[in-house]
Amino acid sequence: MVAATSKDTNTRFSAESILARSYRFSNYVRLGLGLVFAGAVLATGIGRFHLILIQAEAVGTLVYLFLGLLGLYFMRGGRIPRRFARIAILLDFTTLGAIFGVVCSSSSEDAFQMIGNMPVYAIFFISIGYSALLGSPRYTLFITLYAGLLYAMGLLLAGQSGVIFGGKPDPINSILSLPNAVLQTLFILLTGSIVAAVLQMHRGLSRIAEDHGEEKAQLIESLKQRRQKLANHALELEKTTADFKQFVEDTTGRIETQAAALEQANAVSEELTASATSTSETVQSQSEGIERMATESEQLRGIIERVVRSNDSLNRSARESMESMQSTGQAIEETMGSLRNLEQAFASVQQITGIMTEIADKTNLLSLNASIEAARAGDAGRGFAVVATEVSKLADYTAENVRRIGEIVEQSLQTIASARSHADNAVSQAEHQRTRTRETEEQVRTTSELLKSQNEILENLIAELEVQRDRAGAVLTTAREQIEGQKELARTMASLDTEVSRINDASSRLKQGIDSIAHQSYELRELSQG
Repeated sequence: MVAATSKDTNTRFSAESILARSYRFSNYVRLGLGLVFAGAVLATGIGRFHLILIQAEAVGTLVYLFLGLLGLYFMRGGRIPRRFARIAILLDFTTLGAIFGVVCSSSSEDAFQMIGNMPVYAIFFISIGYSALLGSPRYTLFITLYAGLLYAMGLLLAGQSGVIFGGKPDPINSILSLPNAVLQTLFILLTGSIVAAVLQMHRGLSRIAEDHGEEKAQLIESLKQRRQKLANHALELEKTTADFKQFVEDTTGRIETQAAALEQANAVSEELTASATSTSETVQSQSEGIERMATESEQLRGIIERVVRSNDSLNRSARESMESMQSTGQAIEETMGSLRNLEQAFASVQQITGIMTEIADKTNLLSLNASIEAARAGDAGRGFAVVATEVSKLADYTAENVRRIGEIVEQSLQTIASARSHADNAVSQAEHQRTRTRETEEQVRTTSELLKSQNEILENLIAELEVQRDRAGAVLTTAREQIEGQKELARTMASLDTEVSRINDASSRLKQGIDSIAHQSYELRELSQG
């Protein structure tokens, strides 16, 4: 596939290079015609430049040289200016036709000379020839028709300028042969048509050759690919055969290893049978232990339920104690209020005793003054002295009673203060006891919740023990079945040992067949390579 693509690329590059050379060659022909025109003008027209023929040829020379140089610029670097090349050829024929028409319309003599000028006539054919180098039959045919039209128009202009088309040419009278003029025009058209047809046929043959070349290249490439595929298949077959041979050898080795392993497995199976028997006994013992645990768990659940009921009773007692402590605290608060009121009352009594003490002191002072005045009065004041003495005694008695009342009040205040202190202590203790009771109640509540959770866990444990007991029974049944299975496995392993021996023999025969296939694949690969 890569080779075909490379070949197509090379073909395309070679075709493009040929086309580029054709374009350059047509441009070189144009330059050559320009140089020929220039030489002709320089050789014959220096002294006759006033003639219309020489002037027309000079203009044509300049046009041809300009187009040729412009073509060299556009074609530099191997480029192919297709549009410029076609326009340049069209301008070549237009210039040639203009020269031909201008000269033919000037005078009968100039027209006669122009029509009889064979180099000019040959330029028509040369231009048609290098237009075919562009490789387009249609364009060549178009240029041919255009050239024939220009030549016919030149003949028409020559006839209008006085050239006579008769039967026999006569240069003196400017008579041209009409059949020759018609044949010249037809020659231009016929030559261009033949060139276009040949170009079309060449293009068709080139396409056919390219198609056959491509088919041949594709066929060769297909044969190469098939040969390569055959060689690849032979290599793959040889490799696969070698791998399969290695696989058979490995399998044979593994079968021999498995045979030895089967013998060991048979011994292990016997050990497993004994172990399964021991496991069965152990599972049975575990089942009995689980049964005992379930019974003891039921007893533990009954104990926990009784503890929960006792805890609920303790919780109620704690709440009742809390309520009693609240009542006691309230009574103590009321007692504290009464003591404060009583203390205030004794304070008032103390104020009154102070007033009474002042009155007694003043009365005693008054009785003393009265006694002094009675002593001054002598016998006349003796009765007043007796009264003063009684008043003094009354004052002393009052003072004594007031003192005793003060002591009683002081003792009462001390008693009240002590009672208040004890009441404060009682309030503190009651508050502390209330806090402790509240904490005890909270702990009792927490303990109750924990006991309930423990009871739920215990119930789940009992349920799980029942499940495990069922599972232990199932395991015991399975263990007994395994014992029977191990015995059956021992019998099966003995049978497998016999089958392994047969497979080993078949593997040896298969290895010989693989060796034969490997030899044939090697011969196939040799044939595909040579």
